[in-house]
Amino acid sequence: MKGTTQRVAARAVAALAVAGTLAVAVPQSASASDFLNPCDLRSKISELQGWGSDTSSNIIVFKATAQRSSHFDGVVAQGSAKAIPCGVTFGAKEYRWVVFKGDGEFVHQGDGGFRNWAYYGNADRFGEKVVFHRR
Repeated sequence: MKGTTQRVAARAVAALAVAGTLAVAVPQSASASDFLNPCDLRSKISELQGWGSDTSSNIIVFKATAQRSSHFDGVVAQGSAKAIPCGVTFGAKEYRWVVFKGDGEFVHQGDGGFRNWAYYGNADRFGEKVVFHRR
C-alpha cells in the first residue's frame, strides 16, 4: 500500500541514538556474526533502531550478492559485516545495512526471505523492487 509504513521488528543486540545519528555499540571481542543473524536479517534492523526506540528512519539490511541496484538519499549511517550464511558451514559473505531519511530504491536479485534482505520504513514494494519515501 502506497505511503504505508511497513514495520519489521525482531531480536536485537544494542544501538544508541546519538545526536541524530546511529552508533552501533559492538564490544571489541565480539565477531561480526555475533551482531548479525544471517538466518533472519530483521534482527539487524531492530538493533539499528535501538530495539524499536528510533523509528524515524528507513532501514535496509541485505546480503551483498542480493543487491541488483540501489540508491539512498539522506544516509544517516551505513556499514557492513562478514558472516557465514544461514545453513552454510563455511565461507563468510558480506552483509550491508543503510539507515537513511530520504527517498531511495532497492532492487533485489536472487531468492527472497529474511536471510537475504529485510527492510523497515515508509516504503512500497513492487515484486523485487522497494521504493522508499522520505521520512
